[in-house]
Amino acid sequence: MSSIEAQIENKRQEFEALKKIVGLTDTMKVQLDALSNEVTQMHSNADSVSQIMLHWDSIMQYISQASLGLQKYSEGDYNVGTWDDSKTSKDKQEDKEQKESELPLPETLIRMKIDQND
Repeated sequence: MSSIEAQIENKRQEFEALKKIVGLTDTMKVQLDALSNEVTQMHSNADSVSQIMLHWDSIMQYISQASLGLQKYSEGDYNVGTWDDSKTSKDKQEDKEQKESELPLPETLIRMKIDQND
């Protein structure tokens, strides 16, 4: 009977080892699933960066075109002017509004989706 008890004890040890292996395998599966999700997210982010880099030259060109419109103005066009204390507050407000409306601004950029299949 001793050999049967030894075999039973041996099988119990194997069973405990298999339970540990199953537990570790389940943990590894969860970790691999999480890694898979992260890799999928990285792939999506890489696609987004790829799209931006694909259009980067156009973006820089549009920004350059918008700023070229400002080159026709001199530094004096940006000056508010000297202060004249003899004016009333109403006159000062009107002058301020007029100056603000006259300050040169860059060209307005608009965002339009262009279908590349045309």
